[in-house]
Amino acid sequence: MSSYLTGLAAKINGVEKESFTQELDINNLVPSSNNFYGIREIEELAESIKENGLIHNLVARKKDNGTYEIISGERRFHAAKSLGYKTLPCQVKEISDLDAEIMLIQANVEQRELLPSEKMEGIKRLKDIYEQKKTNGDQLPKGKIRDLIGQDMKLSGVQVGRYQKVDKDLIEPLKEKLDKEEITLTQAHTLSSLTKDEQDVIHKEIKALDPKESKEEVEILINGIKQPVESKLDKQLLDEMHNDQANDISPIVNNNVLNELQEALDTFASQPKFIISNEAVKGIFYTSKIEINDLILNIELAGFGRISCMNIKPSRFEKVEEIEVEEGKRITPKHGYKISEDVYIWFREKHPKIE
Repeated sequence: MSSYLTGLAAKINGVEKESFTQELDINNLVPSSNNFYGIREIEELAESIKENGLIHNLVARKKDNGTYEIISGERRFHAAKSLGYKTLPCQVKEISDLDAEIMLIQANVEQRELLPSEKMEGIKRLKDIYEQKKTNGDQLPKGKIRDLIGQDMKLSGVQVGRYQKVDKDLIEPLKEKLDKEEITLTQAHTLSSLTKDEQDVIHKEIKALDPKESKEEVEILINGIKQPVESKLDKQLLDEMHNDQANDISPIVNNNVLNELQEALDTFASQPKFIISNEAVKGIFYTSKIEINDLILNIELAGFGRISCMNIKPSRFEKVEEIEVEEGKRITPKHGYKISEDVYIWFREKHPKIE
C-alpha cells in the first residue's frame, strides 16, 4: 500500500495524533452530506447491536458549528438511535474535506456490500477528488488515477474502467437491472457499447422475463448482439442465403407456410428474432420490420450487426424445442420455429401494457 493510502488507513484506525476517542451526544452527530450510499437493513443492524453491543466506534470530525460529521458509521448511528442510545463512542478526526470524503468511500467499501450504482458513484467521486487534489498541488502516488481509485474501491484498473464505461453509456433502466442482479457487469458492459435506441430494444426484450428462471435466455439475448457478421464473405453469404432455396416446394405449400408465419407474426409480440445456425454463420438477429413479398420474408434488422437487412425464403414452419445458437450452447425457446434448414424464428409473447 502506498504511503498516502497507509496514512489514510492510519487515520481511519485512529493512530494519528489528530485522532482521539470521545463519547459524543448522539444529537450532536450529523450524517455527511457527501454520503450517497443507501441506508439499508437498519432493523437487522439494530437487532445485532441490541444483542452484541456496538462493536466498532464511529468515525467523525468536528464542524465549525459544533456538530460532528459522521465519516464512518451512519448505519450504526441510525440503528443506535432507534434503540434509544444517548451517546456513541467516536474516533474524532482533524481532516480536510477531500480526505474526509475519501475516508467515507473507503469505509463503505470495507464494511458493506455495495450496489453497482454505488460503486459507480464512488468511482466518479474519487476521480473528481483526486483531480482536485492534483489541482491543489497535493502530492499523490505516481501512476494513473484509475489505479489509485482501484486501490480505494478494491477493484482492478480494468474493473474501474468497466464501471466507468457502464456509468457513462448504459441507459438507466438497464442500470436498474444491474443493481437488481438481473444482468451482470460483463453483460452491462457489452450493452453499454450499443446506441441508446439499441439498448432500449434489448431492455424491452428482457424486462418481461423472470430474472431467476430466464438467466440463460437473458445471457443468450445479450450475447446475440455480438453478431458474427463482420467479413465481406459473411455479408455476401447472408445476402445470397435462401435465394435459390425451396425451388422444389410448390407455391401451394409455400403459401401455407407463409400463412402460418403471418398468423404467428400477428399473434405474438412484434420484432421476433431470427437465429442462423450453420457452419459459416451462427448468430441471433434482432428485427425492426418484417414483410412477406412474393414468398420471401423481407427482414430489416435492428442495427446490432453490420448488415441492415436479410431476405429469407422459408420452406417450412415447424415448432422446435431446442436451438443451437453458439457452438455447444443451446436454448429452449417457448415459441421457436424452424423455417428452413438452418434458420429459426424466435417469438416472444405479447404482454399487457403497463401504465
